Amino acid sequence: MSVHTRGRLIEAAKKIFSEKGFYNAQISHIIDEAGVARGTFYLYFKSKEEIFREILKEVVEELRDRIRVIDLSRDPIDQVRENIERVLSLALEERELARIVLQRNCDPELFAITNEFFEEVCDLIRESLDKGITLGIIRPCDTEVVARGIMGALKEIIIGLLDREDVDVRKVAEEIIRFGTRGVWSE
Repeated sequence: MSVHTRGRLIEAAKKIFSEKGFYNAQISHIIDEAGVARGTFYLYFKSKEEIFREILKEVVEELRDRIRVIDLSRDPIDQVRENIERVLSLALEERELARIVLQRNCDPELFAITNEFFEEVCDLIRESLDKGITLGIIRPCDTEVVARGIMGALKEIIIGLLDREDVDVRKVAEEIIRFGTRGVWSE
């Protein structure tokens, strides 16, 4: 089996899912886009659900690569802002995929797949919060509740940004930091 062919299938699936949505995408669309035979698809994936899960797995890995552990030799707030910028940039680089993942979808199959994805993302956030508490830069809190709050807020922010072309990621990240550290109260 070829890593190159597998990669072509994944890239083709991203494109097809983004153009047609998960529900309307067919394996035939993916194989046509990738330029491979149906049997080749099944050498790598059992179903469109499996390839979609693989795409989401890659997104989680990309998030793990982009989110850096806080280094106490630098201002933690600056580092959190940089992490937020990298997460927002990923969503904006993969706008169509972000739309599919973040859409409010009633399809039970897609909901189950994206729910697994969001549970993994929530775990990443919770782990970061736990580390921050251990380092003494985050107040003790229920990290499960706070992680879900952060994830929900980021999802809504990203949904609001996906149709905008003029996104200043740094400015958005700064606003998120201000909200997270000070709320909405005037100083």
